[in-house]
Amino acid sequence: MFTDETTSTIFVILVLLAFIAIAQFIRGRKINLLLISFTADKMEEIMKPRDKIYQWIGLYVGYRAVYKLLKNYLDRVEITVTLIPRQSLLYFPIALLTSRYDRIFLVFCYKRNFPREAHIVRKGYYRTGIKRAIKNIERMRIDTVSIKGTRFYLVYEDANYLNKLMKLVKELNNPSIINHIALVPRNNTLYIAARIKPKNFIEFIDKAHRLALSFS
Repeated sequence: MFTDETTSTIFVILVLLAFIAIAQFIRGRKINLLLISFTADKMEEIMKPRDKIYQWIGLYVGYRAVYKLLKNYLDRVEITVTLIPRQSLLYFPIALLTSRYDRIFLVFCYKRNFPREAHIVRKGYYRTGIKRAIKNIERMRIDTVSIKGTRFYLVYEDANYLNKLMKLVKELNNPSIINHIALVPRNNTLYIAARIKPKNFIEFIDKAHRLALSFS
C-alpha cells in the first residue's frame, strides 16, 4: 500500500508532468504554426499560383496544397508539408527517431511527355535501400557522387536530364536538405523531397521552381 508520503510524491510528479506537457504543447504549436505560415507564404511569393487549394493534415502537423501554375507545359504543383509533432510531449521523442525532421514534397505535373528517367537520392534517405524505392531500377545506370560533403546516388537513363537535376543540388548552399529528386516519365512529373530548413527554404523553393520551369 502507498504511504501518504508516496502518494504526495506521485501527485507532485503528475502535476509537474502536466505543466511540462502544457508548456510543450504551447511552444510546439507556436513553432509549427509559424513554419506552416512561413512555408506557405514564401511558396506563394515565389511561384505566384493562379489558383490554390489548401488542406490541413492533422492538428498542427502540416498541410497539403495544390497550386495551379499554368506556365507553358507546367500545369500545377502538388505540395505536402509534414512537421514533427512538437506539440506532443509523448510523441515528439518518438517522431525524432522515426520522422526525424520536417519535410516537404513537391510534385510538379506537366502536360508533356518525358522519354527518360533520372533520380538523385541522398544516401541513407531510404532505410530499405534505393532498389526498393525506385521502380525498374535494374534498367538504369547507378553511380554515386559527393556534393559539398553529402553522398548521393545517381540513378538515370538520360545524362542530360540528370545534369539538370544535378544543377539544382550543386547550386544549393546546403545540398544535404535534398532527399530525393526525380524526373519520372510514367506520370510526367518532377518530384522533389527535401528537409525543411528555414534559413535555406527560400533559396530551395526558388531554385526548385526555376528547375521546374526549365522543363516546361
